Amino acid sequence: MLRTLAAFLLALSVSLAAPVDTARLLDGFDAWAENALQRHRVPAAAVGLIQDGKVLLAKGYGYRDLQTKAPATSKTLFATGSVTKSFTAAALATLVDEGKLSWDRPVREYLPWFRLHDPIATELATVRDMLSHRTGLPRHDFIRYSTYLSREELVRRVRYLEPNRTFRDVYQYNNLMYITAGYLGGVLAGTTWEDLIASRIFKPLGMTRSNTSTLDTQKSDDFAKPHLPSPEGPTEVPFYVYQKFGAGPNGAVNSSVEDLLKYLQMYLDEGRPVLSRAQAQELLKPVSVSSPVNGYALGWQAGAYRGAWRFEHAGAITGFRAHAILLPDQRTGIVALINSETNLATELAEALSDRVLGLATIERKPLPAAPPPPRPERRTGTKPSRPMEEYAGVYSHPAFGEVRVEWNTSHLRVRFDATDLWLKHFHYDMFETRDRMLVQFHLDSGGQVRQMHLPLEPAVSPLVFAKVRGASTR
Repeated sequence: MLRTLAAFLLALSVSLAAPVDTARLLDGFDAWAENALQRHRVPAAAVGLIQDGKVLLAKGYGYRDLQTKAPATSKTLFATGSVTKSFTAAALATLVDEGKLSWDRPVREYLPWFRLHDPIATELATVRDMLSHRTGLPRHDFIRYSTYLSREELVRRVRYLEPNRTFRDVYQYNNLMYITAGYLGGVLAGTTWEDLIASRIFKPLGMTRSNTSTLDTQKSDDFAKPHLPSPEGPTEVPFYVYQKFGAGPNGAVNSSVEDLLKYLQMYLDEGRPVLSRAQAQELLKPVSVSSPVNGYALGWQAGAYRGAWRFEHAGAITGFRAHAILLPDQRTGIVALINSETNLATELAEALSDRVLGLATIERKPLPAAPPPPRPERRTGTKPSRPMEEYAGVYSHPAFGEVRVEWNTSHLRVRFDATDLWLKHFHYDMFETRDRMLVQFHLDSGGQVRQMHLPLEPAVSPLVFAKVRGASTR
């Protein structure tokens, strides 16, 4: 399938779209974008388009701060989420140019202590495997929101997270492998991932407003505040701070439309002034097949879009969405940023993509939510095997460390570093969280509560937390 995809992309590369009249390219777009902003009930958006090295559009819409009515501009900082993945890959490519890293040598040659749960993956996994999402590891994202760890400690604990597929079997999107690859890049450069991005990407491209910490964003004179959609309208929420959880290389870049257009132009200029042409091409070479006509390169989705060759990546993090697009044959880069959690960023970016390609804009609907996992039928009239206070205590898992389970006379509460799970009795020794996750407690042969099984990653069996000591009631 990958060979078929490569042949298809090659065919597209020699069948360029007809040139578009740039004078008409943006006709009516402002009104359309303003209408879309109102329709999605999003506070602010910023959109950019660069073609043949010329910025054709760099503009903000709406309010970056609903309280002060401060307008969004082309300089407003937004969180880009997983658009960051291409930054991490590009920074690593500078190390390949310097001979400090090979895409295809095992990671253990650079980090001897590195381990994955699968011993075969441990021995063979390369940076290319990590960046193209083919290690066999499913997302396991709960650890990125719940447990405070250093980046090195998070990378060390990945070995305790179970895969659900064979190494190099299929494409499975995974943030933890990008964190690992970014951490490795910092080690090889003798610095941190944050400094690597700043010195290898931001500085040479003149991205003077960009950063890798939402704490730095909030010190800026022009930044968008994160929001969640609600029936009452956009609701402001706190910024997600990646570094608290050891994360970052997977999604921590914050930037403006003006800066991101400089970044996209680097790819259109075959890597100049950051990368060699060979490594710029390597970044855009599909590795994993993610759909019948699309693949994943190094930090970019690659494939067909309405008859054109396109690279893209969306980004999503608490209160923000982003979408970046490269149309190499049209010498075009597109970016859209918003400060809410709707599909508006993708809608804006793809509307501009359609205009560049001379195509009619099509209506886009959000993808349907994944069906919930199967649940057992609830058995009414049952009760827990033991008094509720006996379920309380301290439980441990090698990836998550210790968590505390407390009983407060009406609910059990599982306390992680940054989040709580409130448990309501479901039946027997099974309890239900507010988002309908089913948590199972297990007793030993003497009737003592010994384990808590938490389905924190739906693609694998529930994670087993062993009870290490009791706790007083709360």
